[in-house]
This record gives sequence, C-alpha cells and structure tokens, in this order.
Amino acid sequence: MKHDRGITIHFTDGTSLGFEFPQQADNKYARQIMTREILAERLLMVESDGALFCVPFGNIRYISAFPATEDVPKNTIRGATVRE
Repeated sequence: MKHDRGITIHFTDGTSLGFEFPQQADNKYARQIMTREILAERLLMVESDGALFCVPFGNIRYISAFPATEDVPKNTIRGATVRE
C-alpha cells in the first residue's frame, strides 16, 4: 500500500496527530463529495492500524493536508507560505 498522502490534526490543546494514507478516491468529484460529507458531519474518522479514531471538530484547531491538489475549492488562496 502506497502512503503518498497525509494529514496532521492540530488540536486546541496544542498537541497534534499525523496520519499517512493512500489516495481515498479516484476522481475529483468523489473527493469533493467526501470532503463535503466530512465537513457536514463535523467529525473526522480515521481507520489506522486496526483502530478507529473519531475526532470531533470541536477539538481541532486546524488540519494540514498534503499534497494539495488542483481540485481545491475556487475560494482557496494558492501559493501561500506559512509564517510563524
């Protein structure tokens, strides 16, 4: 299994948790539907190493995901650099 994608969940308490995973959907329309469903549920669920992680959005400060794809929403700011 190729793990060429990943997310890091940054929690409101300052901790973070990262996952790597293979591509989840083959086309951009399926990815868009999947993203909308996650946002509507307000719950991120990740199956990893035989365990199910259920993370309510209320505990999440932000999520970083890689790689960014070409089919991100049109209102996405592109080409930015993180400043600390």
